Order: sequence, then C-alpha cells, then structure tokens
Amino acid sequence: MRREQFQDGATGELARIGEGWAFVPAPLPPELAFSRELLLAVEAARGAIGELVGQARLIANADLIVHALGRREAVLSSRIEGTQTEIAEVLLHEATVGRPEDEDSDLHEVLNYVATLNVALEWHGDGRDLDLSLIKELHQRLMLGVRGRDRSPGLTRQRLVYIGSAGQGIAEARFVPPPPEQVGPLLEDLVRFLQGPAMYGPLIDSALAHYQFEAIHPFQDGNGRLGRLLIPLHLQRAGVLDRPLLYLAAYLEKRRDEYVERLLRVSTDGDWTGWVLFFLRGLEASARDAIERVRRVMEIEARYRSLVAAAAKSPMPLRMLGLVMQRLFVSVGDVMERTGTTAPTARAAIDVYVAQGILKPYRRIRGRQYWLATELLERVYED
Repeated sequence: MRREQFQDGATGELARIGEGWAFVPAPLPPELAFSRELLLAVEAARGAIGELVGQARLIANADLIVHALGRREAVLSSRIEGTQTEIAEVLLHEATVGRPEDEDSDLHEVLNYVATLNVALEWHGDGRDLDLSLIKELHQRLMLGVRGRDRSPGLTRQRLVYIGSAGQGIAEARFVPPPPEQVGPLLEDLVRFLQGPAMYGPLIDSALAHYQFEAIHPFQDGNGRLGRLLIPLHLQRAGVLDRPLLYLAAYLEKRRDEYVERLLRVSTDGDWTGWVLFFLRGLEASARDAIERVRRVMEIEARYRSLVAAAAKSPMPLRMLGLVMQRLFVSVGDVMERTGTTAPTARAAIDVYVAQGILKPYRRIRGRQYWLATELLERVYED
C-alpha cells in the first residue's frame, strides 16, 4: 500500500509495518458536512424503507418474504466474494434436505450464509444486543466447515492481512487494514458506536458503521459478507425495521467496483459524503426492490388461491398452498408430511397445481419426483 495515496483528509492514520504501511481508521463518528443532496437522500431512503415496512405488514405470512429476501441476499452477497451459485440450487437443497458433496463448494458457502441469517433472526427474538459476542458467533457460523474454516472462525485476526491482486505483496496491496494488535480495541469502539445513541440518525450511522467494519477487517476471512449482514441487524436494533427485509447485496453486486472504490476513498481522501450518498441510494433502491417483491408475493398468492379453490374438488389442494409458496420445489412426500394425507391424495393435489400451470415437473432426486413453482422462482427470488 502506497503512503502517497493517502491525502490530508484521510480518515485515520498510517502505521508502519516492516517495509510497508497499514491503515488505522479513526474512531466513529466523523464530522460530516450536510448538504441538500445528502438530506434529500436520507429522506428518500427513509420514505422507501417506511413503505417497505408497511407493505410487509399486509402479508398474512410475512415469513414468506423474509425467506425469499434472505435466500436472495445469501446468493448475491456471496457472489460479491466470487462464488457462483444460483438461488435455485439453494432452494432445491433445502427442499431435498441433501448435503453438498464437496464441503468446499460455493453452494456450501451460500448455505452457511443462510444458516448465519437464521442465527441473526433468532438474535432479535431472544432479545440479545448487537454486541461483540454476537458478531463473533455469526462469523463462526458463517465459516463453519467451508473455505476459510482454518482461519480462526469467530476469533479476531492475530495476523496482518492485506487486500489486493493475487501475487501482490503488502507494498503493492490496494489496502492494508490495521495491525492485529489494534483490531480488538477498534472493534470494541465500533460496537459501542452501534449500541450508543444515534449520532446522525440510524441510516447514516449504518453507512458509517459498515465502512468502519470493512476498514478494520476484523477477521481473516468473511468480512465482506458479515459486514453486509450487520446492516439489517443494526437497522432492526435501531427500530427502522421490525424484521430483516432490507439487504444491499443486489445493489452492491451490480456496482461492485464503485462499492470498493467508495470505501477506499473514505480511507484515502476522507470522502465520507460520497460513500454515505452511495449507501443511502443503495438503501432506497433495495427498499423499492423489496417492495416490488412483496407486492408480487401478495399478488401471486392471491391468484394461486383463487385458481386452486376454483379447480379443486376437496380442501386438500388449498392446504398445500403454503408449502408451495415457501418451498417452490415440492414432492408427494412433502405434501404428505405437511398435511398428514395419503400418497394418492397428495398426488391428486399436485395435479391440480400442474393443471393450473402453477407447478411444473422438475426431476427425480433420491427416488422422489419434484415439481417446481417456476413463476415464483423467476418473479420473487430471481432478478
């Protein structure tokens, strides 16, 4: 990392490490200059998030949209880090209760992200605070049994790391986070900021906290995914969200280069305004995308209910609608387990969905024939 790339307005200080330099971010909060553009961005993001929260409350079973948005986030946040897994693979794995053959597969990493999301869901229900022990617990679950499992999951790093292209040394690295002896105190300061009273309001505070977490780079691996996961948790703790509905991975994945550059510019130039504006616009765009997906879920569920009720000769097909909406991939055995019915009755219920174009034959997996709700996959889970 080159010393000359850091300007007078840098948000921290450089620490000498051998023949190179590491960057130590200053504690939060910084002094921000508020412009009309920044205030308008805050209001736009706040309005979109408020609309999302209100829209989600209209869904009878809000777990459907929480499930959909969470799985989508797991795939896209992991994709930013280089994984290549499709959301259909995740849903199929959950439906078939299989296990990835390769422990180091991209799919296994995404499934770990899903499991970490589930830990985060339990966090709010258990009344726990967003503290250092939770952050370490989430990191440990994220890295369990996948690439990076040998890099001290759940423990702050005890070695120097750097970010750059393969083959580069520290001197040529794009960014070198703080030396390991400074990680603990910096992370504790960040947690105090997250737990303290809002300095600039929860949305801007969330932007500041995300930068700080990535600049500290507290773990040897998994910092990007965990840092993005902490965004909805902080907003939930601050009372902006009542459930985890707002994720930024889709927005950031499409703007990956700008995302990385905006974070770096805070460190090198002190460009907080550019980063905060980028983050706020991401919140607004992500909220509006989630609103549209909530509407699609509501519209599709109402239409499916009407179609099935009109075509069914018994109550059984309607009883499996929740299974179809949540799992997308269903089998006769799934319907039997969910409803307690017999195999012929379960197959007859599936046939009603097939006749209405809701389910389409997929393939046999471990002796079970599966059907897929393709419209749900395409309109709710995918782009």
